[in-house]
Amino acid sequence: MISEARISRGSQKVIASVVGLLCFFIIATAIPSGVLVMSAALVAVIALLTVWVLRISVTIEATGQNLTVRCRPFYSKTIPLQDIIDASPAASSSMIEGFGVRYLGQRTWGLLVGGPAIVLETPRRTWLISTPDPEYTAASILNHAGKPRGQITAY
Repeated sequence: MISEARISRGSQKVIASVVGLLCFFIIATAIPSGVLVMSAALVAVIALLTVWVLRISVTIEATGQNLTVRCRPFYSKTIPLQDIIDASPAASSSMIEGFGVRYLGQRTWGLLVGGPAIVLETPRRTWLISTPDPEYTAASILNHAGKPRGQITAY
């Protein structure tokens, strides 16, 4: 495993607080309206989905021929190492704040949990992938791909 990133504790607390207030509001309005059972079921579903979202992790793993990027539990993609053009730390921006799998436009996909990230370029698309240590992760990916830093292959 080259890298694993998770949603920060601070972000988890904010999400849990907002969802908790939402669930409280649903139950508080359900009691006088007489739809408590249906509302309680809705709150249970929201709570389960929230727990699932709070457990998102982004991983990058290398094998002999491939790089596998995952946004667990939602998405996984295997990229042949020979297709890697470049990997570098991403500039800090609001685009790296967010969670999950995202299409960011212009053939760019994000696997994000907020915080620092790398930019991984392949012939078909560009990836923005969360990682706790962008410098190490980018260098490790290039090393696995057999491309020293600074060597960019044109396609």
